[in-house]
Amino acid sequence: LRAWNSLDWALYSHLNRTFWKKVEKFGAERLQKEVWRLRQRRKTLEKLCLKGGGPLPPKNITDGGFKPFQPPGRAQIWGYALKEGLEPPQKFLCARLATPELQYKDLLDKKQFGG
Repeated sequence: LRAWNSLDWALYSHLNRTFWKKVEKFGAERLQKEVWRLRQRRKTLEKLCLKGGGPLPPKNITDGGFKPFQPPGRAQIWGYALKEGLEPPQKFLCARLATPELQYKDLLDKKQFGG
């Protein structure tokens, strides 16, 4: 098993060492403060943007642009629904933050390649 995963392990080990060197250079306490600020900003945006304030089961997401892909099987991938009545700039920001990965990839493709 180790031989099979040796390249994965080497990559993980390298990235882990690199990460902790960067944390040391940046400062662990400073990083903790940045993480706290990021979490606070996320809570603020959840309250502003999201119907229900967090993830919802796919049956509760009426806008198809926000329904995440549902792979075959029993697992459900939850997603997000935007609050109604958002001003256009807020709606644009919130939509970008709540768009599932496949739909977001399509947006990036359009931006990069046109169409």
